[in-house]
Amino acid sequence: MKKLLRILGVFLLLVLLALILIPVLFKDRIVEEVKAVANDNLNATLDFDDAGLTFFADFPNLTLTLDALHLANHAPFEGVDLVKADQVTATVNLGSLFGDAIEVVSVELDRPVVDVRVLEDGSANYDIAVASEEGADESSSEEAEEPSAFALNLNHYAIKGGHVRYDDATMPFLLDIEDLNHEGNGDFTLDQFILDTKTTAAATTVDYDGVKYLSALPLDLDAQLDINLAESTYTFKENTLKAGDFPLHAEGYVAMPGEDINMDIDFTAPGSDFKTLLSLVPADFAHDLAGVQASGKVAFDGKVAGTYNETSLPGMELNLNVTGGGFHYTDLPEGAENINIDLHVDASQGVDSDATTVDLNTFHAELAGNPVDAELHLKTPMSDPGVAAALKGLVDLGTLSQVVPLEPGTDLRGRIDADVNLAGNLSSIEEERYQDFDARGVVEVTDLRYQLDSTGTAADIGTMKLVFSPQYLALEAFEALYDESDVQAEGRIDNYLAWALQDSTLAGQFTVNSHLLDLNPFMTASDTAPSDTVAVAATDAEAEPMGVLEIPENIDFRLTAYVDELLYDDIEVSQLRGVVALDRGTAGIRNTQMRVLNGQVLVDGAYSTATGEPVVDMDFDIVDMDIQQAAETFYTIEKMAPLAKSCKGDFSSQMHMNAVLDGNMEPVEESLDVTGRVQVDEVFIEKFEPLNKIASELGIDRLAKQRYEDLNIGYKVENGLVIVEPFEVKMDGIPATIGGSMTFEQALDYTVDMDVPADRLPGNLAGRGSGLLDRINDQYGTNLSASSTIPVKLRIGGTVQKPEVLGGTGDAVKETTQDLKEQAVEAAKEAVEEAVDQAKEDAVAQAREEADRILADAQKQADKLVADATKTANDLHKKAYDEAQKVEDSYKNPLEKAAKRLAAQKLRDKADDARDAAIAKAQKEADDLMAGAEARADKVIEEAESK
Repeated sequence: MKKLLRILGVFLLLVLLALILIPVLFKDRIVEEVKAVANDNLNATLDFDDAGLTFFADFPNLTLTLDALHLANHAPFEGVDLVKADQVTATVNLGSLFGDAIEVVSVELDRPVVDVRVLEDGSANYDIAVASEEGADESSSEEAEEPSAFALNLNHYAIKGGHVRYDDATMPFLLDIEDLNHEGNGDFTLDQFILDTKTTAAATTVDYDGVKYLSALPLDLDAQLDINLAESTYTFKENTLKAGDFPLHAEGYVAMPGEDINMDIDFTAPGSDFKTLLSLVPADFAHDLAGVQASGKVAFDGKVAGTYNETSLPGMELNLNVTGGGFHYTDLPEGAENINIDLHVDASQGVDSDATTVDLNTFHAELAGNPVDAELHLKTPMSDPGVAAALKGLVDLGTLSQVVPLEPGTDLRGRIDADVNLAGNLSSIEEERYQDFDARGVVEVTDLRYQLDSTGTAADIGTMKLVFSPQYLALEAFEALYDESDVQAEGRIDNYLAWALQDSTLAGQFTVNSHLLDLNPFMTASDTAPSDTVAVAATDAEAEPMGVLEIPENIDFRLTAYVDELLYDDIEVSQLRGVVALDRGTAGIRNTQMRVLNGQVLVDGAYSTATGEPVVDMDFDIVDMDIQQAAETFYTIEKMAPLAKSCKGDFSSQMHMNAVLDGNMEPVEESLDVTGRVQVDEVFIEKFEPLNKIASELGIDRLAKQRYEDLNIGYKVENGLVIVEPFEVKMDGIPATIGGSMTFEQALDYTVDMDVPADRLPGNLAGRGSGLLDRINDQYGTNLSASSTIPVKLRIGGTVQKPEVLGGTGDAVKETTQDLKEQAVEAAKEAVEEAVDQAKEDAVAQAREEADRILADAQKQADKLVADATKTANDLHKKAYDEAQKVEDSYKNPLEKAAKRLAAQKLRDKADDARDAAIAKAQKEADDLMAGAEARADKVIEEAESK
């Protein structure tokens, strides 16, 4: 007996060891087989991080788990996973491991993400099957007919916590299903069997051509399908679908015997009422309906029948009838009642979509006593859309809060009065037979306000009147406020019927007036990131992109604008007058004038998003703009001209710019193409490192802090370089020619040619020049003195912040030796003046020290004069602004608000002018003081030199 127990114990141990070792022994083979079979038969890459094998999950079957599975198509879908899953579990028949085919009996996907994409050209990332080669020989055909080393004998499959996204750009159509759970049970080894499925989804969204037909709608489906694999027929048996709370039942079949897909499906909504229909309303438009009392009957049915292939579509019919509908939120005083809808859609001809008819025979609703009636009849939608439509209603928006709960603190009020009738065919409009098309009526909005407490921003439409005619839709009046922005407009919209019926281009022309127009709330992303209308404003590299200002492609509008003040990010524009023509994704800007940073700007050109990326092609004419403010406001100016931040003065410029913009509305550097000129009457420059370096190298401190006059500089930007044409300037009275280039990383490559008086050079360089003069005088018998000029050529490298003098100043002087020799020979022939004696040198040096003291004292007085005047002006300016704010805040109603704000703005404008005048007067007095000091300093030096 003990011997038998030992044998049984050894046997059990061997079995246990086998259960443990067999998965280890066969793991590599199965993993290699799965990857090899998949990658050999798919035009895609299948990969996973790890794999596991065990008998214990479903003994005696072997369970295979694949962790972090990825399946991705190749070009043009690189980086897009068609399928990825946290884990895939497959149960494999153990006996099949020793045969010719591995049989999989169940599959489970844990948290899979399926991302299906179809591009506009029809290519799809799910098309991963390797195409069979044409003309293959018989041997290869026989090989292809050999049994695969992979078999699917499923009894069960499941998806847990999945996310499915289907994005088809050819339609365009988007299906997004979140938190999808699905399982199916059936014997796939049989030719005919019942597949029992259960599906739930937390949120289903369907978007077709920009319209959301379902928005985060929950789905629950229990369905049985009678599957006939031999005939590829799938018949609906017991099934119940709940979309929200709306029930649907389907009967019929789908058959795929060949390339065609045949179907005959009837669907109804058994046991539905008006409340279940309300559950289909997207959550964005309806609050929790759990406590809503609803009444009314709903009849809904339809049919899909026919063949689907490349040339045929199945037909469809849909009928919706609501009688006596109504709903009432129990905590609100009013409700909606007498809702009656009679809708029939007949597209039973399938591929002949021109035979489709839509008949909304009845739509009636009463919202807190506000009646709304509408009807619509549409026929021949493809060849010549014929429409008969009517809308009549009088809605007091203030009563809607008594019917539908609004967000807490929401302010909604106003009146909409509509009475519109349309009847006729599109061809009547296209052929200008307006007498054959009946279009008449008016939509009028008065005293409308919409404000969300969460934003604190109110939109007010004081009045809007639209008058319909066959030719156009006239905007006879429009007055609106949004936050602090105001707009008054009038104009007309042409082609509105063709646009509504065939999605053609909408044309129109408008005149827009505004005292204040703030564009920042209308940007497509963060309104905090800086931007630039002329170039690009300074920005933090870490800031969130502010978004691209999109120009619609189906809009052909001509806008004549008169805007007193416009805000775009941190840029303030005033006195804007111009014409903007919107056409096919491009905004053409014609002869538009504005004031920016106290300068006058004329803009002509275009901004376009028609190619998918924003592009500008502009001409700018700028007059008397503040240099320093421009550099601090516009990022491109700072990048192209870092000197500007160190300048005090105004500039004028003519510039042409062409560039692609990025998501921050900044020019993409490699695309930037600029040509232009800058004119400066007078500018004071200090604290600019390259000038500091030149002054240090030459030992002439005054070069670091200079006033320049009458500058005219040509420049261009190409291939990532800012190129400055050589220009002439006097640096502390020393003639110089400057030119060169700089990268956008501010790496310098400039040359500076100067004729420096020898006595202005530092001791070592002056001594070298003096020794050279002595040798020349000895050789040629001349009498050249140290007062002669020495040509100095400097090459400036490094960066703006850390400039370098390449080769050193000594080398620059050495390079001019030959020029100096030639000068000496010429001077010997003409006789050179006698050398300046030491006494004169001392006198001139002392005079220069006295001149420097005079200028320094004058500069202190001038700075104090400007500072005191600026402080006094700012104090008065603040008091005036405080008084203006009191005037603006004293309004008693929205209409008075605009008048008070206009009066306050006039006070502010007057204060601005007074402040600017006071500061300008002080600056002029300071300039006069400095000019007098410079004259006195020059006179001291001239008197010393003439002794």
